[in-house]
Amino acid sequence: MRILHLTHTDIRYDSRILKELEAVSKIDKTKVKAFGVFDYGLTGFLDTSSKSGFVNINVISSRLIRFSKSIMFVFLMIEISIRFFCKGIFYRPKVIHCHDTLVLPVGVFLSIFFNSKLIYDAHELESQKNGQSKVLSKATLFIEKISWRFVDLFITVSPSIIDWYQKNLGDKESLLILNSPQLKLENFDVRSNNYLREKFNIPGNCKIFIYIGIIGKGRGIDLYLNIFKSPDINSHIVFIGYGDDVAKIQRASLNSEKIHYHTVVNHDEVVKIAKSADVGLAMIEAVSLSDYYCLPNKLFEYAFSGLFILTSDFPDMKNIIQDFDLGACSSLKIDDIKQKIIEIEAKVIKLTTKDLYTLSWQFQSEKLIEFYNNLLKN
Repeated sequence: MRILHLTHTDIRYDSRILKELEAVSKIDKTKVKAFGVFDYGLTGFLDTSSKSGFVNINVISSRLIRFSKSIMFVFLMIEISIRFFCKGIFYRPKVIHCHDTLVLPVGVFLSIFFNSKLIYDAHELESQKNGQSKVLSKATLFIEKISWRFVDLFITVSPSIIDWYQKNLGDKESLLILNSPQLKLENFDVRSNNYLREKFNIPGNCKIFIYIGIIGKGRGIDLYLNIFKSPDINSHIVFIGYGDDVAKIQRASLNSEKIHYHTVVNHDEVVKIAKSADVGLAMIEAVSLSDYYCLPNKLFEYAFSGLFILTSDFPDMKNIIQDFDLGACSSLKIDDIKQKIIEIEAKVIKLTTKDLYTLSWQFQSEKLIEFYNNLLKN
């Protein structure tokens, strides 16, 4: 049975797609292939953990930098659809797995052409994303609506996003696949170390708060900087990641001994480094509905690092924090966050005693394989 994954991203850097490819490739009597798009502007670490085969193509449309995002979206969708369709004809897939909206039209065409099963895997609430124009938002929703009846299985990353699609596009068999990290068995050992304390010369009586992820708009960066430079806060904060606001953090670190920036590390090193902190920060801002409904990767990285976690009081994150006794939630008001941090400074942090296996990628891959098997039987 031939399975084809389609995406407009560079698969080399897309850990979620690589993990899904690796999981699906374990299904008996299947052949798995993926088509993606080269992105030479990416500078992060390559994810080389997957041995699954994939093909990235160069697209001319990605060079049309003089045009708006909406026009770029149209040109890119047309070029990708034509080229992926031509490649797909020779592959003759029986299951087509589309990652995000831009490749959904070509997925629909191929599924009709070969009478294939179609999976739509929305990595977030696609029509309500951060930084998306109203025109692009409406165009995305239009594509989803006209494609929805052809979709056999819908996959996404949070319960609230599933509910939104069911309410706005109609009932559909759906599967929740959390955006959790790939963890080796030894990662479940949550013993701490002194890596960050020694690297940044942080005193033993000060708690270490850590932020991991994109350092940019909507991630609470300004909130953190304003709070940790305050004399009322005794703890230190360490940022690990890349983005538009890295220079802002580096400047702030020169003026405050409690603010530190750590260069980007490979995925395999994240949990090990995080274990040397005390508290993980995930104060996502509600700059879009997709952000409000998010369950970010770092939330699970913190959980398996044995950290106390402080998150925004958004529905899905709040449920995870409460159900697994992982930490605390706060509104996004700066005074509320500051008060929570002061309360955390005063308490002895206790690790959760709950079983976290259902949050792991191991469990997510089992669910994905089970649904694939059911789909193939039909």
